[in-house]
Amino acid sequence: MRYTKLKKVATVGVALITAGVALTGCSGNSGNGGASAGTSDSASTTQQITLTIGTFNNFGYDAPTSTLQGADLYQKYMDTHPNIKIEATVAAKSDDARSSFNTALGTGSGAYDIQAVDVDWMPDMIKNADKLIDLSDVIPSDRYQDWKTQIATTTDGKLIGAGTDIGPEAICYRSDLFAKAGLPTDRTEVAALLKGGWDKYFEIGQQFMAANTGAFWFDSMAATYQGMVNQIEASYIDPDSGDIIALDNADVKAAYDQLTAAAAQSAGLMQWSDDWSAGMKSDTGFATMLCPAWIINNMKNAAGEDFKGWDMADVFPGGGGDWGGSYLVIPTQSKNQEAAKDLVEWLTAPEQQVAVFAAASNYPSAVDAQQDSTVQAKTDAFLNSAPVGEIFANRAAAIDVVPYKGSSWFDIQSKMADALNRVDVDKTTNAADSWSTWQNDVKALA
Repeated sequence: MRYTKLKKVATVGVALITAGVALTGCSGNSGNGGASAGTSDSASTTQQITLTIGTFNNFGYDAPTSTLQGADLYQKYMDTHPNIKIEATVAAKSDDARSSFNTALGTGSGAYDIQAVDVDWMPDMIKNADKLIDLSDVIPSDRYQDWKTQIATTTDGKLIGAGTDIGPEAICYRSDLFAKAGLPTDRTEVAALLKGGWDKYFEIGQQFMAANTGAFWFDSMAATYQGMVNQIEASYIDPDSGDIIALDNADVKAAYDQLTAAAAQSAGLMQWSDDWSAGMKSDTGFATMLCPAWIINNMKNAAGEDFKGWDMADVFPGGGGDWGGSYLVIPTQSKNQEAAKDLVEWLTAPEQQVAVFAAASNYPSAVDAQQDSTVQAKTDAFLNSAPVGEIFANRAAAIDVVPYKGSSWFDIQSKMADALNRVDVDKTTNAADSWSTWQNDVKALA
């Protein structure tokens, strides 16, 4: 799950309340994700409870709508917990959710019982670990890969987040535009064509542009840079000292220079904008884009599920990368901590993660869910029946760098997106001047 704007921006409240029925409490380390959702006699109560949860984008928990795919997990949970009412709010953008949650943590009030947190927020969450509940007593220690757990674990062993999904990346491509450019369209051949580093990706982009199809090679610089920077182990912050190293990092400058040198290949369409959505299905749009698992729903919403042309290749420049993935956290402000812990454990259990991937394409972070036959066998009609379960399993296995993101990383990255957008989208400045502005912005953050 990552930063995206949804058409749905609302509070969704659904309830099934029956007096006198016991609330099942924390499940400990059972991790079975079954319909009982983790029972504990010691936590039983007849109290009627409303649990509030704040998310962004599409976590796949809601009932499906015309613009949203979901597994209707909230209702499933309430059906087995008749004295629990779940009130869910979906923010318009993850930045909105982050701002509101940071304010609530700072003031000590106003937070939901459960908050969805993007992986890029995690350094700030670790800094505020004293304001978040330790989940190590309810989330099995072996539920996720080590790196997924470590991101949400403090130096003293406190687990502040339960993993929802991860974002292994492939390349999505318009087979119709590839055909116009004289490039192969079979996904196996496309994977072979693009195999290599970013230099190979932009080299093929030059070939595509030379064919003069009227379309561009990729959607935007800022989106493409996200995949590049996530392959740099220490991009902006020194893992040992915590100092900002962004300004002197040769790897960051090299990625910026390589990307801006390919400016002519970019459609200059800011992700999540109306123009980007239109470009998704336009013959003058873009032929490729970075495809973490969660973005598929955004593509469907933008192009329409019946649009034909998009496919997916089992390849990614530089080998592998993870973009996005989220966690659920519980602030100490919550007045319903035990009930919230039970819901968090259940929502992130393998069975529910399998259901979410089936309905909403968010790739599971739970190891058992990744190995589930339903996940591994999934295909997607929107992507020309691409074997997305198999592809994302391969892409997840290819992840060999887990970048360090200190507490200033998110803000520095936001300034980098601004720098790239000045060159690519607004076209108000050149790459060199925009880099200088970014340097000044970073210095101001120090």
